[in-house]
Amino acid sequence: MAAPVSERTTAGTRQPRFSGLDPVRSQLDNFLSTNLINLGAVGAACLLLATVSVPLRTAGVLAAVASFLAIVWRRRTAVLHPSGSRLLGYFVSVRAVLFVAVGAGYSLRRPDMHGWIWTAVAVAILLVLSEPLLKSLLITPRQIVVHLPGVRPVPSPPFPPAWLTTASLVNLVLGALLAAVAAPAWILLVLVLMATPPTVVTLRHAVLATVTSKRAEAKIRPALQELRPTFAVYYAALHGANYQLGMWLPYLERLNQPFVVITRNPETVPTIAKLTSAPILVPKTDNVSPSLDAMVVPSLKAAFYVQGSPANQTFQRYRQLTHIWLNHGDSDKPANFHPRHATYDKLFVSGQLGIERYARRGIDVPPERFVIVGRPQIETIESHDEPLPPATARTVLYAPTWKGGRPSTNYSSLSVGEHIVRALIERGATVIFRPHPVSYQDPEDAERIRSIHRLLEADRAASGAAAGEARSHVWGTQAEKEWDVPACFNASDALVTDVSSIATDYLASGK
Repeated sequence: MAAPVSERTTAGTRQPRFSGLDPVRSQLDNFLSTNLINLGAVGAACLLLATVSVPLRTAGVLAAVASFLAIVWRRRTAVLHPSGSRLLGYFVSVRAVLFVAVGAGYSLRRPDMHGWIWTAVAVAILLVLSEPLLKSLLITPRQIVVHLPGVRPVPSPPFPPAWLTTASLVNLVLGALLAAVAAPAWILLVLVLMATPPTVVTLRHAVLATVTSKRAEAKIRPALQELRPTFAVYYAALHGANYQLGMWLPYLERLNQPFVVITRNPETVPTIAKLTSAPILVPKTDNVSPSLDAMVVPSLKAAFYVQGSPANQTFQRYRQLTHIWLNHGDSDKPANFHPRHATYDKLFVSGQLGIERYARRGIDVPPERFVIVGRPQIETIESHDEPLPPATARTVLYAPTWKGGRPSTNYSSLSVGEHIVRALIERGATVIFRPHPVSYQDPEDAERIRSIHRLLEADRAASGAAAGEARSHVWGTQAEKEWDVPACFNASDALVTDVSSIATDYLASGK
């Protein structure tokens, strides 16, 4: 008989009671806390407006402070580091009521300046109430086009619109402080009015972006027909464009054929724009199929794919194109022999092993679909197969891969990376440390990377103090930004890595 839900255990470990209710519990907690925040703000305003009792007024002040701190704490990172427009419209009603509370408290301190006080409060509330409208305009799906001759790109905001929300929170604090010291109320009005021009600028940008997007939508197909691209690079992932697309775009550009990059996620456009001068197109997120239809012009003959997102199938439905799987590395990871690859018309692989991987896993791909293209990315890797003198200090590259999207594809050694680096240091090696860029997106792995950075920095200082010449470890910006992968290979004598394309490419060095 199965144990009750509250008592069932696995391998002696008690499981959470009614774990299936966690989402409901979370929603209930959020509902209760939100209503407490609203109640605190309303209570503060009422107590400060309607009572003459000092204790009740004090309670009103405390309620206002508690509500303010609660809304700031819930989104503290976004408030302190505003970006994008997601923060706009955050607790609009609470902030509006808190401005009323500030006005009420200010009036108690400066009863001679009611006009200044309530004018400032009215302007502040109007600015807060404008945020939902601004946000709805800003998040409207756009037809994003970059680098396409004849089509003006949608302008970027002159500053992150979320700053408007942060500014209103700052004005709440300043208003409370001015009230506390009984400062002239015209100062508060000046502070509030200073937030008005940015709001107007944001509104102007939102309207201009909407108009520009409409025009781009109408012009995109004629502009592409004039450009006559022969192929497209289709990218449907949110993360990894810098190394996944960056691995192939230089070689595709050498074909000297006009082409376009189609990316499904607007967030990737700034990264891709740094990699290529080719036109970058984003189908409208609320109208994907018609947007793609406009982009598939008669001159387009092929589409390349460097990342295995299931969303690639959306573009693969254009059967008049030849769909080519490129991938973004060559290794024995499952991403190099996925059954979905059989849906592509051509599979470009580095060599015979790239073909055999599929057959060994029972994935049926007709032989004529494979094209061996080699590995052009190794062209700048220097080959050195001569042995080093025995007494020569070694430089070792440690390049762990990321942990993958699921436990079954986790080939990363980063969890023991500090032990690996420490062992290399104990053997007298100079270490080049280059983690996979996606590892930074995992908080645990990001901290592991920082720990290794600290270890290398400490050893460089210690070796310099002991021997008079510090070991020249390389990590951080130099290893990950200033140097590319071949540069790391060329500076090293040996490699410690995981199952990844790093291992395959390093073979070209002969080391």
